[in-house]
Amino acid sequence: MKIALCHLEISRGPEHKNIELLENAVRIAADNGAKWVVTPETAVQGYYFYKLNPDAKVDKQPSIKLSHLLALVKAYGLFLFLGCGEYDDGLKCNFNSCIIFGPKGNICGTHRKLISHGSGAEAWASRADVLEPVDCGNVKVGALVCADAWYSEHAQKMQQKGAQIIIDIAAWPPTAVCGNPLGAWEKCSEVTGLPMLVCNQTGVTEWMDMTVGQSVVIENGKTKLSYNGKQAILLFEWDENSGKILSDKFEIISI
Repeated sequence: MKIALCHLEISRGPEHKNIELLENAVRIAADNGAKWVVTPETAVQGYYFYKLNPDAKVDKQPSIKLSHLLALVKAYGLFLFLGCGEYDDGLKCNFNSCIIFGPKGNICGTHRKLISHGSGAEAWASRADVLEPVDCGNVKVGALVCADAWYSEHAQKMQQKGAQIIIDIAAWPPTAVCGNPLGAWEKCSEVTGLPMLVCNQTGVTEWMDMTVGQSVVIENGKTKLSYNGKQAILLFEWDENSGKILSDKFEIISI
């Protein structure tokens, strides 16, 4: 199976521009053979959308704004791991989520961020408390959002519930405050014995330099593939039957 990590410059939005970029990324990834396409944290709205506009509304998902993107998912028969803010009608609050869309363009599962900062760029989002793998065809995926992976027990719980791979969508470069997250990602793989994929993002804002943020593929607790820098589609092959990463380097497509 070929998987694409969309290492994109999307943190400032605006939303309609991010969606256009995501549509283009999906086309490129699918045209190059990807069957799973993974996007960074809050890829739809942009990680800093709330700091830029505290009055911005978070939609119930999937919103009509995603119709063209989901038409592509359906046309190509993909699984799309979409970083997206979502409003929950029943709970009357917002979540920072990884929404997984299946080959029919339908939602087949959602993971809502557990370790939300609750202030600053994430003041809009409530914390969730559910950890459940998502069936993606014949593979169970343990999806996490960014800082959820700081605590390896989250990955362990996913593994104990049958996850065969851990995917973390992120806006998480090394910083002086938080240090380098690579050790936390490697530990998630080490304690579970599962491959760990991290789809990060890039770009410079007044709040954080994400150009040093890494998108990585980790196997047996060791980083096997790593990339940071300009936005690109990062392709690699994974054997879902053996659980082994087959590629020795990313196939990098600049966009």
